[in-house]
Amino acid sequence: MKKLYYLSRMTFQTKFAYIKAFWFNIFGTAVSILIYYFLWKYVFQSRDELNGFTAVEITTYVIISRLLSSQFSGGINREFSEWVQKGNIVVELLRPVPLVFTLFGKRVGEFLFFILFKGIPVSILATFILGGTGPDGAANFALFLISVFISIGLMFWIEVMVGLISFFTLNSYGIGYTKTALMSILSGGIVPLFLFPEGVAKVLDYMPFAGMVSVPVRIYLGKYTAAEAFSFIGLQIVWVALLGIGVMAFYRFAIKKVVVQGG
Repeated sequence: MKKLYYLSRMTFQTKFAYIKAFWFNIFGTAVSILIYYFLWKYVFQSRDELNGFTAVEITTYVIISRLLSSQFSGGINREFSEWVQKGNIVVELLRPVPLVFTLFGKRVGEFLFFILFKGIPVSILATFILGGTGPDGAANFALFLISVFISIGLMFWIEVMVGLISFFTLNSYGIGYTKTALMSILSGGIVPLFLFPEGVAKVLDYMPFAGMVSVPVRIYLGKYTAAEAFSFIGLQIVWVALLGIGVMAFYRFAIKKVVVQGG
């Protein structure tokens, strides 16, 4: 835990060093929330609800989903790719701390920074201004927080996998942009999953991507029963374990293919 603390603190210090970029990031997310808010406001001019969601609930969905999905554009895969491109990966592999643990510490630090300085203040301000709603009870809010924290594990393993691809391509920027687009769409960050055809929506609900946005937000809004909420959280944990096993197997294979490009 001490090592994890220092790695997370180091990430905080790095984020503060680029505070202007962080403000631009917040501005971009705020604009995104406003655009989606007005789009949905137009949709609800001719109806009171859509698939069981009221206008106020959709507003809340937009705020939380855009905040959660705003993490997809960053991630440790970008830094991973830079390490390979510049040759710093050799130094990271020689450290006494395992590479995956270092990356996890950085990801935890990024997430905590996101929660404290972007997630909480922007969600409260946007909810107050745009007229969103709070969680559907204390139990739902607690389960929402649990689901969000588990989702970091899902994002982490996917980001590590994308980063590992740079061992073969020497650059993963293109793959990183593809990752961002796919995660945003398949998680419900752009279009709620309930708007997909019924068969497709059911499949996506049980994919790991849904656990990053759709599942936490629907728990927050009380769209699941208690049994369903626990079931989906359990599914998130299963996906974290399966992705971890698969990515670590890929890591042991990819590490043998390291080629230092920079240095």
